[in-house]
Amino acid sequence: MKIIISLIVLGIVIIIHELGHFLSAKIFKIPVSEFSIGMGPEVYTYSGDKTKYAFRAIPIGGYVNIRGMEKDDDIENGFNKRNPFVRLIVLFAGVFMNFLLAYFILFGMFYSSGEIILNDKPVVGKVLERKADYDNPLKLNDRILEINDKKIEKWTDIKETVYKIEDKEEPLNILILRDNKEEKISVKLEKNNKNNEYYLGIIPQYTIRKNGILRTSKLSLDGFTETFKQIFLGFEKLAKGEVDKKEISGPIGIINIVGEASQDGVASLIWLVAILSINIGIFNLLPFPALDGGRILFVLLELIGIKIDKEKEESIHKIGIILLLLLIIFVTTNDFFNL
Repeated sequence: MKIIISLIVLGIVIIIHELGHFLSAKIFKIPVSEFSIGMGPEVYTYSGDKTKYAFRAIPIGGYVNIRGMEKDDDIENGFNKRNPFVRLIVLFAGVFMNFLLAYFILFGMFYSSGEIILNDKPVVGKVLERKADYDNPLKLNDRILEINDKKIEKWTDIKETVYKIEDKEEPLNILILRDNKEEKISVKLEKNNKNNEYYLGIIPQYTIRKNGILRTSKLSLDGFTETFKQIFLGFEKLAKGEVDKKEISGPIGIINIVGEASQDGVASLIWLVAILSINIGIFNLLPFPALDGGRILFVLLELIGIKIDKEKEESIHKIGIILLLLLIIFVTTNDFFNL
């Protein structure tokens, strides 16, 4: 079941990307021979005005065939015959649609669920269930006064104090206010084996505020910007070799991630669509041959007066395709070893 859900999720993200290229090409009257949903043999086709629309047997993404992108494809109003600004827009349109999809998902989630306003006071709003074989002695509405003799005045002090503790395996001595009485308790931190971080397993008190369109638009933009930054930093660390290969996910890894998200509910799955959409958008923007970013780079060079021979450009993109296929083989093999 999770394979089907994963194919649907990835299909949505990829089709939205290709739809951006398709719509922008149509707007500028660049010939499009085919817009396909899925890969492999045709299941259903519809021949429209100069464009064939197809559903294919393998439900993995889709593609759009814009005429005039290849050197030998000499057609009137073809892609390579249009001015650089038009080509730039068409190439960027796929990434733009990915970003737009992510933004509207965030907008829908913020608008429907509201804005969470955290209480800055160090009062326990909820005690999370522990995976370890020991219970958390903290209870709802406990006010944390001290952790290992360090005074706690606001909620952020809790995280800062726990972070600075050297021996996190040792139980913490916590002074709390419970039912208007001060009480000392011993609490052992729980370890997250995925990131090797320790936490108390509590969340603060909070309220939910419903917002209008303007406030929700700002929250969505802030959320998109922060998510974009975090994902971009991930790509930057990957380029610098600072990411362990166990943390790199290919097709199989994504199926597992989507499967886990689907078990947490529809909201988690929709949030993952937004994350994947931004990921694919940023990946396609990388200035690498065969990717949108690589093609955009050649157009930008042309805009500043450096025009590369189309035959040489095609050869560079073909090399890029080979390297991308090798990358796919690597990450897929890596997924098998990480199972």
